[in-house]
Amino acid sequence: MSTSDTETRSYPGPVYSWYVVFLLMTFYVLSFLDRQIIAVLAEPIKSDLLLTDVQLSLLGGLAFLIFYSIAGIFVGRLADIVHRPTLIGLGVFLWSATTAACGATSNFVHLLLLRMGVGLGEATLMPSSLSLLTDLFPKEKLGKPTSVFMLGAPLGIGVAFTGGAYLYDLVLQFVETTTWQNSGFADELRPWQLVLITLGVTGMIMSLLLTTVRDPRRNRKTNTKGDAGTTKEVKAYFIKNRLGLGGLFIGMSFVSLASYAQGFWDIAFLVRTYGWEPTTAGLYYGLLQLFSGVGGMVFGGYISDKLSTTHGPSKSYSMILVALGIAIPFTIAYPIAPTPWWSLSLMLFAIFGNNMAYACATTTLQRIFPVGMLGLSLGIYFFMSNVVGMGAGPTLVAMVTDYVFGDPSKLGYSLSIIVGSFRVLAFLLILMALKRCCQMIERI
Repeated sequence: MSTSDTETRSYPGPVYSWYVVFLLMTFYVLSFLDRQIIAVLAEPIKSDLLLTDVQLSLLGGLAFLIFYSIAGIFVGRLADIVHRPTLIGLGVFLWSATTAACGATSNFVHLLLLRMGVGLGEATLMPSSLSLLTDLFPKEKLGKPTSVFMLGAPLGIGVAFTGGAYLYDLVLQFVETTTWQNSGFADELRPWQLVLITLGVTGMIMSLLLTTVRDPRRNRKTNTKGDAGTTKEVKAYFIKNRLGLGGLFIGMSFVSLASYAQGFWDIAFLVRTYGWEPTTAGLYYGLLQLFSGVGGMVFGGYISDKLSTTHGPSKSYSMILVALGIAIPFTIAYPIAPTPWWSLSLMLFAIFGNNMAYACATTTLQRIFPVGMLGLSLGIYFFMSNVVGMGAGPTLVAMVTDYVFGDPSKLGYSLSIIVGSFRVLAFLLILMALKRCCQMIERI
C-alpha cells in the first residue's frame, strides 16, 4: 500500500473542494444540534413524560454514546472501502429520521431506543468526512479545511443552546396563537415534540445534498482496492507505533474528558456560583462557545498549515501542546473567579485553547496515518475519545462535588480540579509522544 501523497493522487478544483468542506461542516452543525437538543428540551420532556433525572441523563448521554462510539469503529472501516458521500448521506438520513421519530413518541423506552438510532447515524459523519478531506487537499494544506469542518462543533453547541431555545419559543408561540391542535394527529403532540419533528424532517431533506458530492478516491492514480489497508495492516501499524499513538490517543481522550465535563457543568456552575438564571447563563455560554470556539478552530487550522508549509507537516502536532498550554491556566482559574464576568473572560481563553487543540490534533491524525487506513484509525480514535469523554467527564466532576466537598455550591472547585488536572495530564502524555509522532508524520 503506497503511503505517498501528492505523487499518487490528483485533487479536485478548490471551488468544488471548499463546497464539500462547507457542506460537511453544515451537517456537523446539524449533528450537534440534534445531539444537544435534548438538553435544551430537558425540562418539558421530563415534565410531560414524568421522568427522573437518571432517565433524562440516559436520553442525553448513555443512549447516544453506546451506538455512537461502538458503531464508529465499524463505520470507520466502511469509510476506507465504500462510497463515502453515500455513507454520510445514509447516516444523516438515519439520525434525522430517528430525531423526527423521537418527536412522534411519548414513551420513555421508545425514546431511549430512538436516541440510540441518532447515535448510530451520527457515527458515520466524522470518520467518513475526515477521510474524504484527505482526498480533497494535499496534506500540507489540510489544516484550514479541517478546521473549517471542525467549526461544526462550537457552532453546533452554540446553535443548540441559543437557537434551540429560540426554536422552542417559536413553537410555543405558534401553539398559543393558532388552532393547529384541531388537525387530528397534531393534537396529541407537545411543543418539544414539534421541535424534534421539525429538526428531523429538515435533516432528512438536507441529506439529499450529499448526492452532489463525488468520492475523489476514484481520482487516485493507485489501485482503489489496494488503497484500503487491511485490518491486519492497521493492527501492525498501531503495534509498531504504539508509544506515539498511545500518547496521542490517550492524551486527546483526556482533552475530551475535560471538554465534556466543562460543557456539561459550566451553565450549572454559573447558576450556582453567581446566582444567574439558567436562561441568562445559557445565552452567554452559547455565545462564548460560538465566538471563542470558532476562533480557536480557525486559528488552529491556519497555524497548522502555515507552519507545515514553512517547517514541515509535523508542526501541527507541536501546536497541540501550544494550544493546551494556552488552555490550562485559564481552565484552572475561571471556575474560582470572583465575578461572573471575570469567569466568562477567563473561560474565553480556556475554550479558545481547547478548540485550537482539537483542530491541530485532527489535522495531525489525517497526516499520521496512510490514507487507506485512516477511516478505521479515526473510528478507533473517536471511540476512545467519546467513551472516556462522555462516559467519565461529567461524572468525575459530580463525584468530587458530592463526595469530596459535599456541597453543590462548590461545583466551581470541582471543575477547576478535574478539568484542570486532565488537561495537564493530556499535555504531559502528548509531550512524551512528540518525537515519535513527528517521525511518523514525516514518513507518510
